[in-house]
Parts: sequence; structure tokens; C-alpha cells
Amino acid sequence: MGTKRIGLARVEALLENLKRDINWASTTHSSHRAKLESLITTKTVTVADSGKVFMLNLAGGFTVTLPSATATDVAGCHWTFIVGTDPTTAYIIAGGTADKMAGKVVCSAGGNEDEENAITGDQVNFVANTALIGDKVEIYADGSGFYAYGITGAAGGITITG
Repeated sequence: MGTKRIGLARVEALLENLKRDINWASTTHSSHRAKLESLITTKTVTVADSGKVFMLNLAGGFTVTLPSATATDVAGCHWTFIVGTDPTTAYIIAGGTADKMAGKVVCSAGGNEDEENAITGDQVNFVANTALIGDKVEIYADGSGFYAYGITGAAGGITITG
């Protein structure tokens, strides 16, 4: 490479226009675009899916299963689920381990919709005939449990049960 030097602006431009991930040992820098996946059937998400946004797009509903709450490398993982098609049968986001989910759901009309204050929940439900396009849940893992945070446009649109 020699002794030629390039300025900071050139380095920034090269990195901003990069069309792939850069792996610096255990650190990965990705583009600012969310990795989006449309789902129309049952899926088991993995640690490798961390950071993805999943659009739920089958009116008939289905179940998405998270990895085990204590799986290797699950700490720090997060997934986002957004209703893309109003469900006539529930979309279920099931924890990979029973009694390992806590969280809160709020309604855009105001106030708390549902909450699981202890890590005793098993799943998040986008309720059939109630959840609306745009309803969203973000789920974070800390290596011992899952923490779900959701917003719904309709009272009772999202629940955390167990």
C-alpha cells in the first residue's frame, strides 16, 4: 500500500458506500438499513437473525419461535415484529423457553394495554381481528430472559401471556 495517505472524508465516503458488512474480530459494522424479512409462514428465528425486522404478512396468522433464552450468544440479540397484514388468526411470538418473557404494551390511544412485570410470560400475541397494520413489538434478550416492548393501535391488539 505504500505511504500514500488519504483524508478522513475519503475514508468516510468509502465506508458509507460499502455494500457489505465489515467484521472487525467480534465487532460487526453494518449499513444503516434495517434487514427486512416478510413472513407468511411459521419461522424459528436464530441468533443470526438479530437486528432483523420481520413483517407479519399472512391474515391466517402463524407462530414465530425465538431461540432459547439461555442459548449461546443470545445475550444482546433483538428482533422486531410488525403487522403487515391484519390477522384473522393470531400471530404468536413464542419464547424458546417457557416463563422467560417480561414486557409492556401500550396503545396509541393512551395508557398501558398489557404488562408482564415478572419474567413469567411465554409469548406475545398479535390478537386476531384486533391487531392492526403497523402494530409492533421489539424483543430483546439478555441471556436469561426476553423483554418485549410493543405498541398497538387498538385496545387489546397485543398481549403478553404465559
